[in-house]
Amino acid sequence: MSAVIEQTQVGKRESFADLIAVAESEKTPYTSMLDKRKRPDQMDHSWQMKGYRKAGHGGVIDNVDVTTVNNTPRKRVHCYSQKIWDPVGVSDLAEEATVAGVKSELSAQVSDAFVTAAQIIERRCLSAYDTLEQNAPANGYETRGLFSWLANTAQTTFPVPEDFRPAAAQVYSSTLTLFTEDALITMANAAAKRRKGPTTLKGFVGLDLKKKINDFTRYQPTVGSFTSVRTFQQQADSKAVVNIVDKLVLDSGTIELHPSFFLYTNKADGEDTLYTHRSGAFVDMDMAGLAYTRLPRVFKLPYQGGGQKACVDAIFLHQVDNPMGGFSATITTD
Repeated sequence: MSAVIEQTQVGKRESFADLIAVAESEKTPYTSMLDKRKRPDQMDHSWQMKGYRKAGHGGVIDNVDVTTVNNTPRKRVHCYSQKIWDPVGVSDLAEEATVAGVKSELSAQVSDAFVTAAQIIERRCLSAYDTLEQNAPANGYETRGLFSWLANTAQTTFPVPEDFRPAAAQVYSSTLTLFTEDALITMANAAAKRRKGPTTLKGFVGLDLKKKINDFTRYQPTVGSFTSVRTFQQQADSKAVVNIVDKLVLDSGTIELHPSFFLYTNKADGEDTLYTHRSGAFVDMDMAGLAYTRLPRVFKLPYQGGGQKACVDAIFLHQVDNPMGGFSATITTD
C-alpha cells in the first residue's frame, strides 16, 4: 500500500481565508465634509439669501435731513428633502450556511447596505439633478445636486434667485484639453468678484480633471502644443517622483482639491457618465450643508418563511446657502 498523496486525497475541506476583499472605495469626501445642519421639519425646506447693497461714498452735506431710506433685501430659496433606501435579504438556507469571513449573512448584508446608502447620498449630492416634488408613481421627492446648485441658468423647480446664481464666467463647459490654468483662474476670479473677497474653496474633481490640474505645474500652453517647463529634484533615497497638485493658492483665494469618484453620475443606476471623471465642482463649505430628517437606520422587514429581510433608509436635504461664490466645470469630452 502506498502513502496518501495530498493531490488525490478524498474529503479535503476547501481552504478559504477568513476575509472578503472589497475593491471599491467606501470614501465619500463631500458629504463627510459637509456641515450637519438642523433637522428639517418638512420635505419642503426653505432659507433666506441676501447680499449687501452697493452704496455711494460721497460726503453728506451738513444740516441736511434724511429724506430717503434704503434696506437690504432678502430672497427666499427652497429645496426638497429626499428619502433613499437599500433593502437587502437572504434566504433561510443562506443564513444558516457557514461562510468564510461572515458570522451572519444578514448582518453582513446590512453592513454593506449602510455603505451603499452613504454612497447613494454622496452621488445625489454631487449630481447635476434638480430638486423634485413627489409625483407618484413617477418619482419621489428629490434633493438638488451640487452641479444644479452651481448652474448659471434658472432651475426648473424652486429656481435660485438670479442675483444669487453663479455668472456665466463661473461655469466651464468646453473640453478637457482646453481646460487650462487660465480657464480655472478666470472662473475663480469671477467667483471672488461676486463674493467681494477671497476665501477657501473645496474642489471635488474627477480623476481626469485632477490629472489635468496636476499638469499646470508641468506644461506651458502655446498656440499649437504644450511645452514642458518643469524641472524637479529627487532625493536619491526617496525613490519617488511626486506629481500632484492638491492646493492652489490664487489671488482669488485658496482651492483645496479632492478627487471624487461619485460625481455627476446617472440617477437610474448610479453608473458613471461621460462627465464623472472629467468634471469638478468648487464650493465654499461654509455655505453648504447636509440636513437629516432621518439619519441612516436599519429596520427588519416581516419574516414570511423564505428568509430574513431588512432595509437601510435615510431622509436628507442637500443645502447650498448661497451658490453665487462657487463655480463648476462640466466636461464631457477630452
